[in-house]
Amino acid sequence: MATLRCSLPVNTTAHLRKRGCRAVSASRGICVRASAPEQVSPLREPLTLVTPRRNVMSWPLQASGELQYNRLLLTILDANPFLSDGSRTAVATAALLAKQYRSKVTVLVVDEPGTENTDPTRRLESISWHLKDRGCEDFEVVERAITSPASVLVGDVADEISADMVVLSSEAVHAKHVDANQLAEFVSCPVLLLP
Repeated sequence: MATLRCSLPVNTTAHLRKRGCRAVSASRGICVRASAPEQVSPLREPLTLVTPRRNVMSWPLQASGELQYNRLLLTILDANPFLSDGSRTAVATAALLAKQYRSKVTVLVVDEPGTENTDPTRRLESISWHLKDRGCEDFEVVERAITSPASVLVGDVADEISADMVVLSSEAVHAKHVDANQLAEFVSCPVLLLP
């Protein structure tokens, strides 16, 4: 509870009672405290996503004030043709969000220099199968080779497609394929890092 202290004496406390406040005498003057509201509003559903501090005004909002994600960018930095556990979690989460918000998913498949992908078509088939298995039909796959740091590439592709959210496995950060600080700097929409 916030307390407002003032050193000016007040002759009457009737005007405080009219405004829903109460006066408590203190040694230096009057301590004014706001009284609790009579009616408690129902709790809103808690948000589960952490959003960045910039570009708040450009986020798409529904008429009810809720966030709406029309374009999702799913980033796969995994050379495994069958996808690692973290990449499968990211694909499943992107599919769930796409189904919930009726979003279009753009899958960005990035090949790191020095990593060998023995079967690139198998990896694309695996991504497609996981998305379709979870009910996501509206997606496209974009393959890019690294010409700049992966964080900058993710930010550039997010800007190109006007992504509302980037979904990424935290394994890419742990394996040092992507720098989380650079992601925060170059990606202008919320980034969801998944374990």
